[in-house]
Amino acid sequence: MTGSTASIRCGDDLRGRVPGTYFPIADPVCQGPVHGEFLEGYVSRRAGFVAGHYAHGAAAVRARLASEYAALRELPQYDRVLLWFEHDLWDQAALIRVLSVLAGWPALAGRLWLMPADGERSFPELPQEELDALVPQPLPWSSVEAGAEAWDAFAAEDPTALDRLSRRNLPLPYLARAMRRHLQDLPWVTDGLGLTERLVMRAAAEGVTGEAPLIRHLRAADPVFHVTDLIVRDMVTRLSTGTRRLLTREAPHLPTAHGAAILAGAARHSPGPRHQAGVVVGPRGRWWWNPRSAGVTDRLPGRPGLFG
Repeated sequence: MTGSTASIRCGDDLRGRVPGTYFPIADPVCQGPVHGEFLEGYVSRRAGFVAGHYAHGAAAVRARLASEYAALRELPQYDRVLLWFEHDLWDQAALIRVLSVLAGWPALAGRLWLMPADGERSFPELPQEELDALVPQPLPWSSVEAGAEAWDAFAAEDPTALDRLSRRNLPLPYLARAMRRHLQDLPWVTDGLGLTERLVMRAAAEGVTGEAPLIRHLRAADPVFHVTDLIVRDMVTRLSTGTRRLLTREAPHLPTAHGAAILAGAARHSPGPRHQAGVVVGPRGRWWWNPRSAGVTDRLPGRPGLFG
């Protein structure tokens, strides 16, 4: 290919290694609330979440996110736009966020290319010669529209549309699996824990302590959600805070008596208030994950439907 090139990536980890002008999107879309109209309302809410959970200054986070999303408006001037997003939940959530923006610019049709991920390794793990040898795959406009549809379902307060979408044969190869993994972090009807919370609790019960060992353990146990140090830190803080905490407050974070009872099936976790994308989670949260039906539900065992 010839002509001007842009590369879009969910972070800075490929800067200087991929062709063209580099457009990073540092928004950790797979965590926290995603409500708000693009650009000002969305960025403001995201900045509040990122600053509060990752100990960054709100003004600096807001400025960076606003700048990165605004920079995407430059893309129509490029002859080709390369999308560097892998198979895991972090990347796939960021991909549909980006595609939901690009869907408003039909002038990009025919100029978008998806870089092929192998479903196992991240792009930064590849040697430079292997990275350079990747052959971009043309991204049809119908795939852009599918990404935008997925974003609307991801951001919705009712997760049933995303549940249905994740069961379809989608034109984006890793999206369905990633969206199902996202839904599995809703509280489970069995014990009230989301999947990542349960994996952290089981690791702690097995004596996996310390941030680096825990990250390695979680990545080996779950190839679809490639957790980062900040995600693990945030998760451990969530589980080790409050009077009904599941992990001990101080490191090494081990299961409390209450946490051990939940792991043993003798107690239920009552999740604290938070957002899972567009869904509100909390003690009176409406939506749950049912592992038996492998889908979302508004019913708990032994109760009528919470909303009819």
